[in-house]
This record gives sequence, C-alpha cells and structure tokens, in this order.
Amino acid sequence: MAECSGETARYPAVKGSLLRSRWGRGVAAVWVALAPGWVGASVRLNEVMYHPPGDRDDLQYVELINTGSSPVSLAGWRITQGVKAELGAVTLPPGGLGVVCRDQKALLAHYGAEVTILGTFSGRLKHGGEQLQLLRPDQSVADEVTFDDRAPWPLSADGEGASLERRVPLAPGTDPDQWGGSALPRTLVAAGSPGRTNSNAALAPLPQVIRVEHSPVIPDQPVTVTAEVGSAAGIQKVSVAWQAFADSPRLVERELVLSRITGDAHRGTYRGELPAPPAGHLLRWRVRAVDTSNSVRWLPDPQDLRPTFSAYVGVNTNRSALPEVRLLSWGAKERPGSSLHSRGGEGRPEPVRGISTFVVMPTNGGPILTFDHIRLTPRQDGWKVRLHKDAPYSEMTTLNVVGGGRPRWLLTEPLGYELFRQAGVATPLAGHLRVWFDQRPIGYCLYVEQPNSSFFRRVKRDPDGSVYKLIWYGQGLEGQHEKKNRLTEGHEDLKAVVEGLRKSRGDAQWEFIQQQFRVPEMASYFAASQCVQNWDGFFNNYFVYRSPGKAGRWEMIPWDLDKTWGDYDGASAQYDWYTMPLTYGMTGDKEPARWFAQRTHNWGSVEWWRPGGWFSGPILANPGFRPVFLKRLKELCQTEFTEERMGAAIGRLQQTLEPEVVWKATMTGQDVRSAGSEFRDDIASLQRQLKERRAFLLKELGK
Repeated sequence: MAECSGETARYPAVKGSLLRSRWGRGVAAVWVALAPGWVGASVRLNEVMYHPPGDRDDLQYVELINTGSSPVSLAGWRITQGVKAELGAVTLPPGGLGVVCRDQKALLAHYGAEVTILGTFSGRLKHGGEQLQLLRPDQSVADEVTFDDRAPWPLSADGEGASLERRVPLAPGTDPDQWGGSALPRTLVAAGSPGRTNSNAALAPLPQVIRVEHSPVIPDQPVTVTAEVGSAAGIQKVSVAWQAFADSPRLVERELVLSRITGDAHRGTYRGELPAPPAGHLLRWRVRAVDTSNSVRWLPDPQDLRPTFSAYVGVNTNRSALPEVRLLSWGAKERPGSSLHSRGGEGRPEPVRGISTFVVMPTNGGPILTFDHIRLTPRQDGWKVRLHKDAPYSEMTTLNVVGGGRPRWLLTEPLGYELFRQAGVATPLAGHLRVWFDQRPIGYCLYVEQPNSSFFRRVKRDPDGSVYKLIWYGQGLEGQHEKKNRLTEGHEDLKAVVEGLRKSRGDAQWEFIQQQFRVPEMASYFAASQCVQNWDGFFNNYFVYRSPGKAGRWEMIPWDLDKTWGDYDGASAQYDWYTMPLTYGMTGDKEPARWFAQRTHNWGSVEWWRPGGWFSGPILANPGFRPVFLKRLKELCQTEFTEERMGAAIGRLQQTLEPEVVWKATMTGQDVRSAGSEFRDDIASLQRQLKERRAFLLKELGK
C-alpha cells in the first residue's frame, strides 16, 4: 500500500529478533504510569493466535497482560470455553505479558526462547471463531471475548499470518472494535506479537469510523464519499487519502478533507467529493479520523488484507454471453504456482497481501465488480486467482483460469464437472470467462474452482477435514498424496485407511469400506469417471477429503478432466476411443493388448491404462461395493449421461462459445476459419463420444 503524505502506513516484516522481549514495553508501561484509574484492574486477555498459516495449530496461543499496578499470582486462574487451561503459581508483574499456548516446544522454536510461557491449554481454537473466558480463582469472569473469522473481525487473523490484538485492554473485550489484526508479515508465516507490545496498543479507545459510503464510480464524474464518525474525545479532522492510476500505484496518496454535514464533534456525518477519475483507472481510497487527543483511526485498517476501498473506473459494455474479466497486475509478478513447469519450487515464501486486481464485467451490462488487493499467481497455461474469503466471486475464493493447451480441453473439463455434479459428487464449479490480462486480450478461458475451505463450505463439508491432492509424479503413498492442510498431522489418517483396505478382504473389507467411506459418493465418482472415460482419475488427478473427527469418512473429488471424453496421450485426432472396460481401476484389471505402435511408460504400453489406485483398486474389486457401483453406473446412463441431458449441455456449450471462438481468433491474430472448423470438429467428437460410449456401457452392463 502506498503511503499517505503526512501520515505513514508501514508494514514491517516480522523478524525473529523482535519477538524475544520478555515483557511488553512502551505502551504497557505507560498504561501503568499514566492511568491511575486502572490500578487493580488485574489480568486481561491481550492477544489470540487462533489460526496460524498452514493450519499450524501447534502455534496457537492466548496472551495475558497485567494492567494493574501490583504483581498478580496466577495460581487458580483458568482459561475456559474454547480451550481449557489451569494456570499455576507464576507471577505476572505490572505491565507483564505471558502466553498460554497449545504446544510450548513448537511456540518457543518459532518465536524465540524469551517468550514467557504461563502454561499450556488442552483442545484447539476453532478456525471459524471461538469464545474464551478468563476466570479468577473464585470463578468470577475477569475477561472474555467471542471472536469470529469474518467482519467486523479482521480477516488477516484467519490463517493469513496475523493474530488478534487487543487495542485497549480495559475496554470491553466483547467489542470487536477493540480488537485488530497484528502487523502483517511480508510472507505467509505465523506472526503476531507474543511477549511484546501489541502493534495496535493504544491508551484510550480510538475514534470510530462507523460507516463509509460512496456514489457510483463513473468515468469523468466526481465521486462523493460519505463517512459517519464518532469519538468520546471529539473529532478533530476527517479526511480521505486516495489515488487513481492506470499503470502502477502512485507513491504518494492525495488528501481530501471531508466536511461535517450532520451531527456534532462526538458523532457526525462527513462528506466530500473526489476529483473525477478517468476511464480505465483503478480508484483506491481510505478514510482517516483524528480526535482531539490526536488518536488516529483508519478505515480500512492499514493492517487489513484490503487496506483500501477500491473501484475500477469504467462503463460495462459487455454484451457477450460470458462475463468479461480483466486481470490487472500492478507490480512484481508472483512465482509460478504448482504445475508441471514449476515443480520443485516448493518452500519459497508466499506473499501475504496481494497487489493485483480482478475486475468482472457481468453479461448484459450489470454493475462492474472490483476485487482488489488479490493474489494473481501464474500457473501452467494461465493464472490462479486468489480472492479474499469474505468477498468471493460466484461463491468461489480461488479460481484456476486456464486459456492454453488444446482448445478441446476447454470443452471437456466443464462438461465432465457438470456430470460429476449431477451425479451427486462434491465437485468444483467450472465455466468460461472472456479474459484480458493487463490490457491484452486473451480470449475465452476455462475457470475451475479450487478445492479449498470455501469450496468445502459450499458443498456442505467441514473445512477442517483432511485434504490431499493426488499427483502422478510422487513416489509411494505419502509422495503421491500432497497434503493441502493440517500439515502438522502428517499422513496418519491416510496411512490408516489404506492399511485397513490392504489388510481386509471380502465381507470384512466391505464393512470397513462402509465405516470409512461415503459409499454413495464413491460409487457416483467411479460411475461418472467411467462415463467420461476419466482414465487418469482412478490412479491420480483427484483430491481426497476426510471429514474431521473419529467418525470422519473419505470421499474423492474430481480434478484435471482435460484428457477425458476419448482423449489420452497418443489418442487419434477423431477421439474415437469408446471402450475403456468396466473393470478399469480395480485390483486385478489387466493391461489390454497393444493396439498401435509400441510406446512404453512406467505403467505399460497402452497409453491410457493405469493400475488400480490406492482407493479404486481395493474398493472397486470388493464384492460388496461392486454391485453398488454398477447399479449407479446404469442409473447415470439412464438419467444424466444421455443424449437428451448431456447432449443438450453440449449444444448449449456450442451456442455460447462459438461467437467467442471468432472473437478470440480475431483479437489474437489467429485464422478465424481454421479456429471455427476445429471448434465444430471438437463439438462433433463430444456428441459422438456421448453416443458411442453410452452404447458401450449399456452393452457391458447388459452382460
């Protein structure tokens, strides 16, 4: 974020040496010296790290502060509700800070040995919000807080590196306005300020910026900003720091002083007009309130993941069938994400705050949507668009936007996901967008939702469950299953279920499968994979998810459906392969005879053949599960995988995308006639695949 002339907003990186102070200095000492009314106020909750990055729950902690003028023995004190802790006979001096943590060894290793540990708690702070109570020895409530992972609580504390910090310890802990996110680290690591003064610490409550509104942002028209502001001390000044740019953010913001139009100095409404911004610019602004004691409050807070309000300046002229999006990168590009081109780049730090913008111009001229301060990560043939958790686009917080590869893949993926979704499988959203990147037309692209915590909430799954991604180039069980969350827990749950499948047979194995797996969803996954010949989705190229708790059950989530519908490495140009057997993916399935020029790879000579996967092998071969799977496959062939239902979906796809093929070819210098001919050939191959594959399946099921 650029700096405002006069008031500077800096976001320092968290350095290990800054985390080694035993007691809070500075503001904590001033509280004791200058606030005699606080004498005897005793111990309060001061900071909470409830969701460290990478789900490092071993780094969770609750910090206490002694705001009184005398030492306090914590013998008999307790923390209760969300987690449980019985504190021992340790003494907290005036202004002293101490931490109650989940894992003392992990916390000291991360933050430094000089952080004072008061004790450990049992249980785990929930990532979605929690209640904490601090009880005195007589069981009376000394302090409490009920925080959340959504506004008005800071988003930065929800897995983005920051902790929750108390602004004024003697203000009510139940008031979200008295809590803020700690200083953001530059890269995605657990930061916070255990054992040292909070970055948000203040002597008295700051001014409140209660409400901010603005008029529509229209090119060449002034923008009216209205703010409702209050302060017990009285407001001295309200202003807006702003900038508008088309190529890169300005180094210095400009200031607009707002005038009070209603109310008084303790609570009033202020208004002003920003100069008219030109079309094609991004407008960013933030409100600053100063009270008579020179305390300053910003909205948004400088430590927020989105430190400004933002709006793209333009008029939506999009009349196409697809939403038109503009991906705007304003600075240094992020490192590539996980892909075939960037494999081996793991371990490099990820930025916390995004510097890019995602602009959506809906169809039929709807209001322009601006998603600012987002992360735009290059990936194979496109980008990973990482939005903020509280501001999704069509319920998605991370989209994989892909425009490269074979044009047919832009058709097979959304059609495949549509069938999985209709089959009742937890499935990512997928579709198409017309994309521009930094003023350069890309053309129509595929988007696929990332299976992240927002995805799991959308499909009614608990996001605290275990998630793994299957990767073909990994070695062994752990190497092939890339763990995506709960990193400190390792692969123990996965190893246990695979071992259980391996050791059991027959009826005992069937009972184990019913206990450990969501059987209807598993049958639907394998049945839909058979329909679209998802040959690469039995051995790898899927996600696995296990719901949390001892009774948690496993299921499979489809992914990477490009080489489906008759496509594989070495497939004919007609995609006229329809005969993947019903035994495919199960233990005991044998590689078919070679049927074209010899090709060798790790699994055999037939390019589409793979041995059974960790789950598919034993489960599809189990005599109890197999009839459930075959019944579900027949149901899909009779209801969803039909020329009426799926054929209509292919027709809609053709109607929507054929104009986009022409637009893309025109804008990117391709031959329009050749692009159109290839598109129509691909559509025809999908219709043939539907007809011929369905006929093969029904014939085999009839046997």
